[in-house]
Amino acid sequence: MEIREANISDFAELYKLGENTPEFKVSATEKFMDKDEFTWAITNPQGVFLTAKNENKIIGFIYANGKDADKPFKNKYACLVYLVVKREFRRRGLAKKLYDECEKRLKKLGVTNIYGWADDEGSGAIIKFMKKQGFAEGQRYVWMDKKIL
Repeated sequence: MEIREANISDFAELYKLGENTPEFKVSATEKFMDKDEFTWAITNPQGVFLTAKNENKIIGFIYANGKDADKPFKNKYACLVYLVVKREFRRRGLAKKLYDECEKRLKKLGVTNIYGWADDEGSGAIIKFMKKQGFAEGQRYVWMDKKIL
């Protein structure tokens, strides 16, 4: 198993994994993140986008946007946007390895705080995972959206 930075040549495999992850569907109007935004995320210099590979196939990824890293404030925030491991590779410590490497790289960018959202309607596994990483539960929100095209 190998963890490495994602690159644009990984796009198709990463995007398919994202589309096939039910926990990522938070929008009422979209199945997954817009392809242009996802492409931007892979190449975002203020973000950390890592893949986990097994036998040359992507089996998981993590993306955190360190959008505040260059702001002149004491606390610099990053948003944990996505963390996924293919179902058949879960419960082997892979999410923890991805998360630990991501946090290490965010610290190098100057990030001091990480926040994220978790799907509250699923099994609760991501919420349990985040709590194990030291996240504290905050306010609960309902995502609402509407296409206006």
